Order: sequence, then C-alpha cells, then structure tokens
Amino acid sequence: MNYQKTLKEYFRTKSNSLKEMNNECKRKYNLSLNKITNESPKLKSEYGDVQDVVDLVSDDEDLIGCTPNDLNQSATNSSQSTLVYTPETRVTIPIDSSSSQNSSLKSSQTPSSRKKLCDSPSSKTPTRKRKFFSPTKKRSILVRSPTKVKRNLSHALSASSSQTIFNNDDYIQATRGVDDMTIFLLKIIYQFLCDENLKPLLSQSSCDLLSTAMQVKKPGMRLVCRLYWQQDGWRRWEQVKKIMTAKAVDGEFDDSTLQIALNSLIESGFVTLGNTNNAQDVGFDDLVKLLRLEELKSVCKDLKIKVTKKSEIVESLKKFCLQKKNITDFFNGNKYTNESQVLKLLRSKLGLCYKLSDEAQSTITELYRLMYLGLDYSTIKDKRLELMLLYEKSNRETFPVDKEMEIDNASLVFKNREQFVSYLNACSLYENFEAATEAKKCELIETVYNLYKGISKDEMTSYLTLPEWLRRYTPPYIYVKILEAGIQELKKEKLERNLNLAVDIITTLIRQNIFRPHKKADWYSEKALILDKLLNRSNEAAEVLLEGFNSNLSEEIKDFMRPRAKLLAKRQKNPIDTRLKELLLEQAEKNDILEKNIPADHIYKQPMDNTGRGKIKFETRTSDGRVVQEAEEFCISHYISQGTYTFGGHWEGRIISTIFFLLFWDIIYKPLHSVRGIFLSYYQSYPLDMFCESFYTNRKSLIEERLSEIEESPIEDILLKMEAVWKSRPETEVSGVHRGIPWEALRGVCSQLAPRALAALCRRLARRPHAHSGFPDLTLWADGAGHAGQIAFVEVKTDSDKPSLKQIQWMHYMRQHDINARFCYVGVNTARAKSRNTDDFDLDDWNFT
Repeated sequence: MNYQKTLKEYFRTKSNSLKEMNNECKRKYNLSLNKITNESPKLKSEYGDVQDVVDLVSDDEDLIGCTPNDLNQSATNSSQSTLVYTPETRVTIPIDSSSSQNSSLKSSQTPSSRKKLCDSPSSKTPTRKRKFFSPTKKRSILVRSPTKVKRNLSHALSASSSQTIFNNDDYIQATRGVDDMTIFLLKIIYQFLCDENLKPLLSQSSCDLLSTAMQVKKPGMRLVCRLYWQQDGWRRWEQVKKIMTAKAVDGEFDDSTLQIALNSLIESGFVTLGNTNNAQDVGFDDLVKLLRLEELKSVCKDLKIKVTKKSEIVESLKKFCLQKKNITDFFNGNKYTNESQVLKLLRSKLGLCYKLSDEAQSTITELYRLMYLGLDYSTIKDKRLELMLLYEKSNRETFPVDKEMEIDNASLVFKNREQFVSYLNACSLYENFEAATEAKKCELIETVYNLYKGISKDEMTSYLTLPEWLRRYTPPYIYVKILEAGIQELKKEKLERNLNLAVDIITTLIRQNIFRPHKKADWYSEKALILDKLLNRSNEAAEVLLEGFNSNLSEEIKDFMRPRAKLLAKRQKNPIDTRLKELLLEQAEKNDILEKNIPADHIYKQPMDNTGRGKIKFETRTSDGRVVQEAEEFCISHYISQGTYTFGGHWEGRIISTIFFLLFWDIIYKPLHSVRGIFLSYYQSYPLDMFCESFYTNRKSLIEERLSEIEESPIEDILLKMEAVWKSRPETEVSGVHRGIPWEALRGVCSQLAPRALAALCRRLARRPHAHSGFPDLTLWADGAGHAGQIAFVEVKTDSDKPSLKQIQWMHYMRQHDINARFCYVGVNTARAKSRNTDDFDLDDWNFT
C-alpha cells in the first residue's frame, strides 16, 4: 500500500515537472513565423541575447548556401532553393539556370563555394550569433531580425540630390583594368557628376542611375557600354558572358564574378531582367531569334510540327499561332490559345535573358548629347563615336583643339532641363521627317509649323540672347530647317492647300531675322516661283521679289534673286504689269553677274556611252594604251599636253581652304576671352562660329592685321610660315588642312600667286562664311623659271551641266583681283554653253581632239 502511494506521488511529481518543462519550452522557443516581425523584441536564452538571427536549423544541418532564384518565384515550387528574407525584402537575381554552363557550375560547387557565391553585396547575410534547434528539421527558412544595414555608397549617391559623394579615387578605381571603350563612358559620367551646372539638365532618376556607375562591380560597365552601342534587344546568359569577358584587360572572370556584376547592374537599374515567371516581356520575334535551332526543333516536336530549317520553323510557328483550337480541346480543359501555348513553350526553352534598361538607354543617349554637344551628332547617331575616340587615342585621327585649353560645355546653351528636352524633341522630329514617306512628311510639316508659331515671345527672346553660333541648338532653329526642306515636299503634288501652306511658311521664315538669315534670298525666290508658276499670281510674285530687293540684304546675297526677277520681267506669255516689269529689270540688271562675262575654253570631245549612272567619262588613246578619265581629269591632261601649264589638280575648294587654314591657324583656334561657346568639345574640327558672320566680327582686328601682313610680305616669307604650320601639325589631324594635297603642290600654287592675290582669296573666306563652296574645280600652274604668275582656276562643265551662282560669284571675284579664272566646256553638244557665252565665243577657241 505504501509502495503504491509512493509510486503515484512519483508519477504526479514527474507529470508536473514535464508540464513545467513544456511551458518553459513554449515560452523560450516560439516557432511561429507570424510573430517574428521587424519590431519583435530580442529573444533571450541561457547563453544571452540573440540580437540578429533566428536560425531554424539544427547544428548538424549547417546552412549549405543560398542559391538565388529569379524574381516572382513561387515559394511553393519544389525545385526552388532557400529564399533570403531581409528587412528590405531584397532577392538576388541569378544567371540563367537553364544554361548548361550554369548547371555544371551548380553541380560542381561545394557548400562553402556556394555560400561564397551568395555573399554578394545584394544578398549577404549578417553573422549569426546563436543557432536554435529545429524540432522537425524540415524547415530551412532563414529569418533575419531588423539590424542596422551597412551603408551602401551607391544608395547614398543616388539618395543625395543636392550633393554627390564623389571623388577622383572613385573614378580611378572604376577605370582601373577596364578596356578603353568602357573608360570613354565612365569618363564622361565622371565629368558630368563633377559639374554642378550640368546635373540639372538630366532628370533626377538619370542622375541617380549615373551616380551608381562607379560602384558597379567589374566588368559590369563594360556590358552597359557594349549593350548601348550594339543593336538593342534581349541577350541570353551565354551572350552576356561573352560580352563581359571579351578582351578582358584585368585577367579572366569566373562565372560567380560575372553573376555578382550582373546582379549589381540589375539592382542599380542599368539592366532589365526578362522572361521571369509569368512575364510576357519577350515577344515571339525575340524568342525565335534568341533560341537555337535544336531548341526550336524541340518545341516543334511538342507541337507535332515537322520542319527542320529555322526559317521554316519560324513560319510554321507563326501559322500555328493563327490557327483556332477545336471544340475537343476546349472540353478537354485546354483553354489556352495556340499563340499562348507556343509562347509558353518558347519561353520555357529560353530561360532568363537581359537587356539594357529603357532608363539606361535614354540616360546614356542624353549624356552623350550633352558631353559631345560641339561634335557633329551624326557621329553619335551612326555609332562612330567609339571608333573616333579609339582613333584619337592611337593618334590615327587627331583634332586641332588644344587639350590644355579650358572650353565651355552644354550648360552655356541650356539653362534648365526643359530647354534641353525641347531641343531633343526637335531633333527627334527632324530625324522622323528625314525618314518619313512623302505623305507623312506633309503632315509633319504642318505639325512643325504649328510648333514654331506656338513659341512664346519670352522663349524666342531667350533664344535671341544666345550668340549666333549657339542658336543651332535651339528648337526653332531645327523647326526652320524642317520647314525649309518641307517646302519642296509641299510643291510635289501641286495641291492648292499645300501650296498656300508653303507660301505661308516662307512668309513666316522671311519675317524672322534670328535663324538662318543667309537663306532669305532663296526664300524670296522660292516664294515668287510658287506664286508665279503654281498659283498663277505673277504680279504678287513680282512684288515679293521687289520686297527682297528693297530689304537690307547685301548685294551679293541679292544676286540669288536676280535670275528669277529677269525671267519674270522678260516673259512674253502672261506678262506682269508694266510698272512692276520696269522696277524688276532695274534691280535684275543692277549688278550683272553673268556666265558670259567670264572667259571660256571649249574642248570638242565625244564622251563615252553613259548608262545614266555616274559622271560622264572620256576615253583617250595614247602610246601607253587606253585611258578613261572623268571630265576634270581629262581637262587637266589636255591643258598640260598643250604646254600652257605643267601641273594641275582637281581639288575644288580644298586648295583655298588649306591655304587659308595654314595662314590663319593661330587665329582660327585661338581662345577668345570675350567670346564664349565657340569650343564645346575637344573633338571639334573648327570653332562653332566658323561658318557664321560672327567668325569675322569676333576676330576682326586679328584677321585684318594678318591680311595686311600677307599683302606686305615677300612670297618666300609667306611660304616659310605656311610650311612651319604644315610641319607642326599631325598628318592625321581633322581640320581645314587637307593632306591629300601635297606640300610641294601647295608651295607651287602659292608661289605663282602674288601676296595681294593670296590676301584677296583669304579675305573672301574670312568675311563670307558661306564662300567655302563654289570654288573652281581645277587648279593649274606652271613651275620653273620663266613661268612667274602662270596659274589658272578652271571650272569644268559638260554638255548637260550649268554653273551655279556661287561658282560664278567666285570667278567674278577672282577676276576683279587679277586672278585668272575661266570656264572649260567639254563635249559635243555645247549649244547651251555657247548661248550662255556668246559674247566670248570664238571658233578659234575650240580644240578638236
């Protein structure tokens, strides 16, 4: 009895003890995930506080590693690995798990190596203070309590809008061991971020993106650089890896390093991840382009399509997508369309893919426009910028702007982002106009015309405050270029509505004096032509021309209106009023610059049969055999064979441009302290005001002093100074000095020109910004004793060719300064040339060969 009582007390005591132990366990080891929040209290144990991690694995279940998964991966997927939960809910993006390379990588990784792979800056977990034993050993979720996150410099940079944590060490570190093309991009990013005047011209999101560039893991920025300059589109992991490792400067990169770099690009926003679960961002065309032939064959096999060639597979899949499913499929529960079924199969084969994000694409484009504003944009548009920079670094192509000289930048042109965006939008309109069809162009012209008229007075005033050479970077300047080109489009179909619109546009262009004023004479002539020929309003056309003649245009510019005025005034059919006729004739003959007033040589020569393509050619049979030449080369041979001249070249305006640059080099490229904005880039071939009226006014005293010096110097002194500049400049320099003309030829030409003649030629180039075109085709001279002053500039014309007014003006100018300039007509049917040159024509001038 006592024994039984004692036994009952023992079990009662034991039961109470077990209950107390069970309650203690529940209190200490609450495994409810729902109660572990970012504000949960610290857990305690007999070993002390557990501040950072509650690790629900036992000691013998050591964490092997956190294999990253793609975004939006379902937690119930049996194939997925451990998800890493952080207070920021940040998940690391992996390389394409479908890649065979990646599969082998995963299978070959040791526990320690996989853990190291996971420990990227975006997924690194803090050190665990204490482990707790999981009673089930079935859960492997790593839960982190809130901790103070280490400061990420890239986040600090992007978060700062007023100041940027940036220094030269960041740039040096980012560019160490990377290729030249990546350095070019990082360099302008660094220059942009260091200039407080430039940063307001890009959006805040673009500035934030660029601020992370120096912290992107290598070789991440190489991928960004290459994706930008290559064709836009998605890439698979193999393609991305090839881009990142090609021409690696700083050794080889393993897959784990490339993954970390790629993750940093995705996190920063430079790269977009595609084809994640349930994503529809990769379309059919991209899918079939990215997939290999064997993968496409596998898809066709699943769909029971029997084709082998890739082109046939693509067409078959397109047809299959268009087919409708039958009723049997519907009742069997298959509610997917053929198209969705095909896309699902293709996407399952593709795996993850990557491309440059839209934000990065637009940001880098705007950055290049800003940092290379003084450069011709076609270099960037045609993707020749990197090649140009590589050529410049290797001295294969150099530029004359002194690298030590302080230059201006785009902040001088654009006062805020709104102005910069307006300019970019105008440039896009111009590109769209050039690429549009004829019908679409007419619509765009009307749109642009309304945009131009919608510019407020304050906006136009702000554009007017810019110097003449910087107005090309304003929207109205671009609009004027589009409208000027659009006039010819409006004339094509001869619709009255379009013609009236063309007249309104020209009237608007004439009334303004800010943009492209040197084209006014052409606009007056074009308006008169439309009114007269297309709208049968001849008297109005005459009044338009008279308005132009009475304007403040120079006489040289008015020359472009005189041919139209003469034709209109002397017309017999549908004549204009007598009073208007008299006034027009008075203006048309006021400065009679005619082709017939210039002497000419005539060469009778039968050209070779022409199929309508290319220039007319002439055949000559000599003792050395058959020679086929274009008209200019044929004329050079003819003149030299006659013994009048001993040398000649077909250089057109390149000869006079080279002479001018050699004589005025220091003045052209001299920084002007009182003038800003003529140099915006070190890669300019000329100052930006080179072809403006301002070029002369900005340097008037320097130019006039140099011209007087040329006139008063012996020719030998002039040649020595030209030769000194010729030898001091690199042969690969891109400037107005054309190295295709040998120095000995330049010396021979200049030695036959008197100093006053040289000064006269240079004076016209300096004072007339648009006189660089129209110079005669040929330069002929005789060298040696007894040939002093034996030089001629010859404009060659075939039967169907007629000289332009610019060519006639040049020849008149040279003859006024005692420089031999003449025409040479070559062909068999030169009746048109004879009629234009009747006062000078003589049968003895003909050469029959």
